[in-house]
Amino acid sequence: MNRYFNLYFNLYYLNFIIVITYGILASFFSDWLSKKMVKGVYPRESVSFLLHCGCGAVLQFFGLGSAIFFFIIDRLLGRVKIGWLSIIIALSIVVLVFVILIN
Repeated sequence: MNRYFNLYFNLYYLNFIIVITYGILASFFSDWLSKKMVKGVYPRESVSFLLHCGCGAVLQFFGLGSAIFFFIIDRLLGRVKIGWLSIIIALSIVVLVFVILIN
């Protein structure tokens, strides 16, 4: 039972790391491309949202839901000042938990 429990959490964290990495890269790409394509703020946000959805649609239904959620979180976090140190600490905790659970 414990073996399957550890396997589940290892797969969960591996999936989490892959999704976060893909989501961040897709978000940067979507925001960059929308800034190149459109000049106005509201049309740029609309284009960015559609590009987020397009990148999420690559991963089927759950990817689309994750992309919409990622877009909303990205916009909410854009209004709050977050330093790189906080981001590095948060990602380090995720990786540390993964390394601990893999053993």
